[in-house]
Amino acid sequence: MPLALRYLAHSEVGLVRKNNQDSAYISPTMLVVADGMGGAAAGDLASAVAVRELKAADGDHAGDEMLAVLAGAIDAAGAAISDLIDADPALDGMGSTVCGAMFDGTRLALANIGDSRAYRYRDGQLTRLTRDHSWVQSLVDEGRITEAEALEHPHRSLILKVINGQPHHQPDLELTDVAVGDRLLICSDGLCGFVTDDVIEARLDGDRPAVLDALIGLAHHEGGQDNITIILADVVEGEPEGATEVLGAAALLDLDNLTESTGRLPTLDAEPTARPDPAAGELIRYSPQARRRASTRVKVLLLVLLPLLAIGGGGWLWYSYTQRQFFLGANEEFLAIFQGIPEPVFNLPLSHVVQTDTSTRVADLPLYYQEQVLGTLPAESFEDAQSTLDTLRLKAQACIQQRHERENPKPTPTPTPTPSVTGKSTAKPTPGGSASATSASPTPTPTPTPTDSTTPQPSTEC
Repeated sequence: MPLALRYLAHSEVGLVRKNNQDSAYISPTMLVVADGMGGAAAGDLASAVAVRELKAADGDHAGDEMLAVLAGAIDAAGAAISDLIDADPALDGMGSTVCGAMFDGTRLALANIGDSRAYRYRDGQLTRLTRDHSWVQSLVDEGRITEAEALEHPHRSLILKVINGQPHHQPDLELTDVAVGDRLLICSDGLCGFVTDDVIEARLDGDRPAVLDALIGLAHHEGGQDNITIILADVVEGEPEGATEVLGAAALLDLDNLTESTGRLPTLDAEPTARPDPAAGELIRYSPQARRRASTRVKVLLLVLLPLLAIGGGGWLWYSYTQRQFFLGANEEFLAIFQGIPEPVFNLPLSHVVQTDTSTRVADLPLYYQEQVLGTLPAESFEDAQSTLDTLRLKAQACIQQRHERENPKPTPTPTPTPSVTGKSTAKPTPGGSASATSASPTPTPTPTPTDSTTPQPSTEC
């Protein structure tokens, strides 16, 4: 008996954001979540383009062929996003995560880039099938922070790989087996970025609609601070069935009608935009002026100059991008804010100091934060970097105080012993005229209060 998927999906704006930049696509052979980013720079457009390319690649594929198809679709999405940015530079900065799977009736082909996630729930145990391409995930992998701490980390939104037109951003690709009874969960970080895996695991038993509602409720309980997109699918015995559906931003945009002049996608319910008269376009195209043949010299110049201009333009765009980045690092012995990126290119530095805090030495920070600063600590903006700098300054001051107290402990005074009274006999007259000898009881010597000799334990932070 062949295996098949039974699935449900949901995508919403959440409780805080103004628009939904997530997109999703579901079919009997493909499940995909794309989380757009870029804010005003059209994250909704980026996720919609990603879903459009993956939807076009859906079909009957098997085994390693599924991986090749997914990789090709993601490459096509990156190229399309690059073309849109070229057509409209205002879109520079947009990108999208992709986490999805193709299914051939036996195995899943997983593709992941960014921080959306795929899970498998089997026999009451939840297993993460993908790895986040994020800054906080690298800290978790190194054992510096826990999964729970990652949810609260100030740089949890810093993603290291996305689909944004850059060729070096490549997805993770993997084949994995499935079995009857497996439950698959694919979601954007509107759920997994705010709810721990343990809490998600505890809500996965039950029928699909109830579980889907429970997962949405978890995201809302944590504030619904981001768009929420969830796909829930069960592996069953049977024939493939189920509707093909596009959700989120991709459902609101006309994926078949890119307007190359603006780089935008019109919404499905938008009024048609004015388009040039086709006849007028043909007249311009075939006019004598337009058809004037270029001289051989001009052609040679174009062949030489255009690649140089493309390289120069790409270099300038890359440099402009680097100069919108900030990070904290060490400027000699002091804490400093840098603009740019820490890694040089062709031995050329791409960062410079914009602020040095001469009151805060790196060596005065807790050891954990020393490692963070020496390895460079990224910030989303200059204001965010200043906020982090203020926090580190307070931690350094606290460490200085702790070290001072350890090196200069307050002495505990030792009480002076009271002298003992010697046991001499004294004669005291009695009414009968005789003297009785009374022996004085010795006064006990007070036991000195011992000084606490325990060595102060070093702080867990400093």
